[in-house]
Amino acid sequence: MLADSAAALDNESGRNWRSTEDTGIASSIVRRPIAPWGNWTRGQSYYQEGELVWLDADTLIREKTGDKKSLTDFLHIFLGKGGDTGPLIVPYDRKELIHDLNEVLPYDWATFLHDRIDLPTPHTDLDGIARGGYKLVYTDKPNPTDRMLAGAFARRGGGGVNVWYSLGMRITGDGTVNEVKYDGVADKAALTPGEKLVGVNGEVFSPDSLRQAIDDAKGNATPIHLIVQDGTALSVIDLNYHDGERYPTLQRIDGTTDYLDEITKPLSPATVLPTPTRGPRENGN
Repeated sequence: MLADSAAALDNESGRNWRSTEDTGIASSIVRRPIAPWGNWTRGQSYYQEGELVWLDADTLIREKTGDKKSLTDFLHIFLGKGGDTGPLIVPYDRKELIHDLNEVLPYDWATFLHDRIDLPTPHTDLDGIARGGYKLVYTDKPNPTDRMLAGAFARRGGGGVNVWYSLGMRITGDGTVNEVKYDGVADKAALTPGEKLVGVNGEVFSPDSLRQAIDDAKGNATPIHLIVQDGTALSVIDLNYHDGERYPTLQRIDGTTDYLDEITKPLSPATVLPTPTRGPRENGN
C-alpha cells in the first residue's frame, strides 16, 4: 500500500507546479471524484504526502539518535500538553511543530518542512522509505496488494487494466480511457480521456490483449498499434513504448536498518477476543 501511494504521488505531473501546501488550501473544492487530467491539477495530495513527510521525520530522528527516540516522543510532547484533559479543540501552527520537534532532536526542522511542503517538487519525499531500509522500484508483476484490490474491484463489476506506470493511462474493462498522465506515453500520442480502445495489435481490445502487447513490444522497435474510437470516428494510434509492464513495490535495501519494519510494529499487543460458543444448530447438527 505504501509503494502504491508513493508511486502515485511520484508520478503526479502537477507536482511540477503545485506545492503540497497548495493541495490543502480550499480542499473542499478539490474533494471530488477524480476528474480528467487530475494528475496535472493534483487533488488532496497533502494526505499521502503528509504520510511520507512524517515517515521521513521519524526515520531521521531514529537514525540521528541511534534509535533511542522516534516520532512517538514528539507526539507525546505535541499531543500531551496540559496532561490528560480529554478531547479538546486546540489550534497549533508550524512554529509549535518546529519547537516540539527540536525538543526531541535539535535540527533545522524549519527548512525540512519548508522544502517538502511549501515548494513544488518534481518527486515525492522518498527519503523516509529509503532511510527505513527500502526503496521504491517497479517490477513487471503487480504486488500482492495490487492483485487483491484488482480482484475486489472486478468482483464489484469493475475491471480494467493498470498501465499508469507504463503507457500512462487508466482504462476501464470495456476499453474506455478515464485518465491520461500529462506528458506520458499516451498523452504524447494524443490519446485523451473519454476515448475508447477497440483494438490492440490486430485483436479486439481486452485487458489481457493490452498487457500482451506491452510485453511483446518490450526491448524491440515495434510500436503498440491501437484502434481508438472517439464518438463515431475511428483512428489508428501507435505507441512507441518498449519498457514492459511496470508496477510499484518496495524492495529491501541490503545492509540497512529496517526502521520501516520497526515503525509498523504495533505499540501494544493485540487483544485476542474469546471464540464464541456455538450451539448444536450453529454447528450444523
